[in-house]
Amino acid sequence: MSNIKFVIYPALCFCWLSACVSDTSTKKKPSPASGAHEQGPVITDSSIKIFTEKNNKYVTLDTTKFKLPDGVDITPSNIFNGIYEVRPDSLKKHKFLITEKLAFLTTFQDVGFGYRGYLYVFDLASKSLIRDTELKHDYLYSSVGIFVIDPANNKIFAVDKGAWFDAKQASIVPASLYTVKDGDFKFIKNVYQFASDVPADTALLSFFKNSVSAHSDRVFSLPDDWWKTK
Repeated sequence: MSNIKFVIYPALCFCWLSACVSDTSTKKKPSPASGAHEQGPVITDSSIKIFTEKNNKYVTLDTTKFKLPDGVDITPSNIFNGIYEVRPDSLKKHKFLITEKLAFLTTFQDVGFGYRGYLYVFDLASKSLIRDTELKHDYLYSSVGIFVIDPANNKIFAVDKGAWFDAKQASIVPASLYTVKDGDFKFIKNVYQFASDVPADTALLSFFKNSVSAHSDRVFSLPDDWWKTK
């Protein structure tokens, strides 16, 4: 796959992928402790506007306007390029992505050792946020701020930082696969591949494709409680 193009900002990617704090990857990842935001990869783009109107907060992506529920942490200073759109032979990085039925937007949190990422998804028909009804919040989480989105079927692949898998006596990179249905995030499975570092460039695309494949000798199912034996 050496001829595959990959649209990415290398310097920022290296920062996000190599300098993140430890986190566990389970079937449902709890909301991490909040912390003060520090100056990070702030996005200034006229296609994204966040504003208050009649005491209500809104975000506009291109020309599509969404009302933000109270408590949703989306601000002009915490939006960043965390979306990796799947194309036939490449990934393309975005601040936001609008598909036929959904709009995707990522934010970050600086925790001192790198950036955690949060994916918000809006339903275009209802103009409402997709919800994680089990954990009762309106986002998916990645400890390295990487969300691979396949616009053909709205599959979401949230990648986490590398960790030690004691049962295998090896370093792994875990990830979780989701889809969207009936206004909710639907968990599909947890997976992992053997690696010390989070993949980049074409390796990230391969990680995603192997994860959605029914048969792969490079990506494996990850038990929900794998981290308990570390």
